[in-house]
Amino acid sequence: MNRRCLIPVLLVIFLFGCTSPPPEETLQDPNVTPEGVRITPDVVYRHKYGMALTFDMFQPENQNGAGVILINSNTWLSINPNFYKQTTEGFRLMTDEELASKETGWRRNLIKPLIDKGITVFEVRHESSPGAKMSEIVADLRRAVSFIRFHSGDYGVDPERFGLWDASAAGHLALLLATTADIPNQNATEEFETSTGRVATVVAEAPPTDLQRLVEPYLMNTDMLKQIPVLTMNEDQYREYSPLYFASSDDPPTLIIHGDQDKLVPIIEGESMFQALQKAGVESKFVIIPGAGHGFEGEDADHASTEAISWLEEHLAKK
Repeated sequence: MNRRCLIPVLLVIFLFGCTSPPPEETLQDPNVTPEGVRITPDVVYRHKYGMALTFDMFQPENQNGAGVILINSNTWLSINPNFYKQTTEGFRLMTDEELASKETGWRRNLIKPLIDKGITVFEVRHESSPGAKMSEIVADLRRAVSFIRFHSGDYGVDPERFGLWDASAAGHLALLLATTADIPNQNATEEFETSTGRVATVVAEAPPTDLQRLVEPYLMNTDMLKQIPVLTMNEDQYREYSPLYFASSDDPPTLIIHGDQDKLVPIIEGESMFQALQKAGVESKFVIIPGAGHGFEGEDADHASTEAISWLEEHLAKK
């Protein structure tokens, strides 16, 4: 090769052979939302009758070590829509408008105000087939709380800084778990099931607390009980699953919020629970929302959320 031909060849090698390849683009983790919230869906805490029982976890970018457990339960069925959506780009949180749409049914957004405070959120589902009894639902949830506490180090949460928060049937279950946390699991097969299910605090909105009193008006007209078969129990069972009868001095600090115009779950349910907690010497607070019915909306929802978040922040603060 003569000198005249060699020069262009050397130039090509210099320009293209000695240049580093362009750096690869940093790919967005599909499990992290644009706001920096890591969503881990469908974590299995139990296999039962060939199906998986799961919870979703929402970890804010600025985790502060506190955790709140929500219970996906509507009339004791885990049928509420998810707090997240999965798209071709990854996960994102549902908007208030989407949660309140006709397609998903009314559901308040409890996730955002919690993660904005750095609190990690767990939303737990329980068995809710037509055959699920209250005993099975409660056993599922006890296992879920113990499982989450047992693995809390993996989730970036202090096991002593967990709270429960939910409303209506889910509020009933939250109170029942909080007041009966140390009832042993007779069928425990794994180490975590024998550990305590205690939480640091609980918030319940419009919760049924005395199941027999709640269903009394329907005992002569069984249409309502047919719609909610889990409430078909005998007198002893009504008492066994009514948190009102388990208030004791070692219960966690408790906030109860109730509308004074609630026709579905009358205010006496929340009021009597508050009185029982006060009598037992438990730190507790009862917030009445004037004019509110069952299922807070608009300003009533904002009022309830403000009270709940303030209570949770105070009682889940690092000691």
